Amino acid sequence: MRNDDQSASAEIEPYLVTVLAKKFESISREMTQSLLRSARSAVINAARDFSSGITLYDGRTFMIDEGLPVHLANIHFHPQYTLEKFDDISPGDCFLTNSPYAGNTHHADYTLYAPVFFDGEPLFWSINRAHQADVGAPEPTTYLQNAETIYQEGPHFPAVRIQEDYEDKDDIVRMCKLNIRAGETQWYGDYLAQTSAVRTGEERIQELCEEYGTNVIKAFIEEWLRYGEEMMIKEIGRLPEADFSYTTYHDPIYYNDAAPEGIPITVDVSIKPDKGRILVDFTDNIDNIPAGVNLSEATVTSSAYGGVFCNLDPDLPHNHGSISRIDLEMDEGKVVGKPEYPVGTSCATSNVNDMLFNAVRAAFGELGEPYGFAEGNAAMPPNWGVISGFDDRRDGEQYANQLFFTGGGGGAVHGHDGWVTYGTPDTCGVLYRDSVEVDEQKYPILVRRNHLLPDTEGAGTWRGSSSGIVEYGPHEGSMTVAFHGTGFKYPPKGINGGESGASAAVKKRTTDGEVEELSSPGVEELDPGEFVIGVLPGGGGYGDPTERDPELVRADVEAGLISIDRAEETYGVEITETDDGDIIVRDEEVSS
Repeated sequence: MRNDDQSASAEIEPYLVTVLAKKFESISREMTQSLLRSARSAVINAARDFSSGITLYDGRTFMIDEGLPVHLANIHFHPQYTLEKFDDISPGDCFLTNSPYAGNTHHADYTLYAPVFFDGEPLFWSINRAHQADVGAPEPTTYLQNAETIYQEGPHFPAVRIQEDYEDKDDIVRMCKLNIRAGETQWYGDYLAQTSAVRTGEERIQELCEEYGTNVIKAFIEEWLRYGEEMMIKEIGRLPEADFSYTTYHDPIYYNDAAPEGIPITVDVSIKPDKGRILVDFTDNIDNIPAGVNLSEATVTSSAYGGVFCNLDPDLPHNHGSISRIDLEMDEGKVVGKPEYPVGTSCATSNVNDMLFNAVRAAFGELGEPYGFAEGNAAMPPNWGVISGFDDRRDGEQYANQLFFTGGGGGAVHGHDGWVTYGTPDTCGVLYRDSVEVDEQKYPILVRRNHLLPDTEGAGTWRGSSSGIVEYGPHEGSMTVAFHGTGFKYPPKGINGGESGASAAVKKRTTDGEVEELSSPGVEELDPGEFVIGVLPGGGGYGDPTERDPELVRADVEAGLISIDRAEETYGVEITETDDGDIIVRDEEVSS
């Protein structure tokens, strides 16, 4: 029941700020759970490659909670673009955008969003973004590193109304079903799950408006954004005034002779604590190239915001108030910047974007301890491959799905070793790791091994995570595996004296047991008895390895993460294995 007394008030009681913040947070989490429980593809219902959020009707970021930084740090672009294109937005509408030229991340992230009206007034947008298992590209993958233009990527939807008066626009839905692999079953099931998440958010927000009244909700909105901005100003005020730059590198791209020497990725950061502002400048980067790794404005923005927030108090509200204190500069027509239509952007959420996220976070290391974040895995070898084919166990039913055999690659930070289930920089450990057993049940795949590799971590006072290796192939019938990424020539770098992690790798085991090297990116056709092998790179280290706690070195040897030789040669710690099998620091009786 609406609280009319509070509705009539132009101010909000302080306690209600906390209460309503948690209520809106719970709405975004209920949206997440709605999609998680009902999605069809494993990339969504197992790996959780999706995010939910709420913006104000004018597009200002309002509530983003548990989700991927690459998805949520830029959701304000969708309402802004849509409001420019439509003057008849009504209750019951729902829009679909996947085009990076309309504010999206890359074409494989389908973003569904609905306006939230109450008492005839538009107040919010309920938004859900989910990575698709397939998008109807010429090759069975959502990452087309060789795509010079969008015409090689599959359909682009620039803010199309896919529902009106809560009913599907059948022509658009039919178009998707026809153009997307497994469109009638898998894609459509995921679409229904996404619309359910969006409508769940809409309904819960309306219930909240009914309970508290629009005046209280509006007062909370302004207070919530003001609080975010004030907290951000205080946090920036604690930092030293500084200007610094950081450059990292993406591997060479030989397709179309796009970048045969690799891609330098540079970020310049200026901290103005007296003004409560941080400037992140991306203008010192190369022009767009004829490949699918050009970034979108949305992914550049997410790398900037996400990289900065990784170096600040984690309790800061992530809303328009706090974000407004970060200024961005980027050019149009550059790999890192706003893409010049119609250059390819299908890998805009990986590849260069992951390296850019690395660069922004690592740049803060120039401030010295405890700032900065060592580089982490930006590779997508077969550990994160897209598999496709026809399942003979199910009467030849078509399948397509991205695997997430996440393991290793996390960069170190001051006080903490790299995270084993890190994923990639722009996902920040949010994605879940696939279950081997579930994947083998859902798809005709056989996984031979999946574990960490010793002596592959980026050494440091706090070490990066080790490399992860996976080997799999078709159980029966043929299987196509598509993979891409970087980290093969330029593995994740350490900072402040930390060392780089080991490089990524891709190999193939033939039916006669021979192992051959494969180049990346690639699309490999496997027959029964053949296996693809993927190695994620190790994460970069933080600080001088010789200053690492000897007990931590001993524990790493005992866990099989590093060898005794590496402990002595890299970390300067002498380790002995006793006759009883105990691993000890020499001259110390430390039992396992």
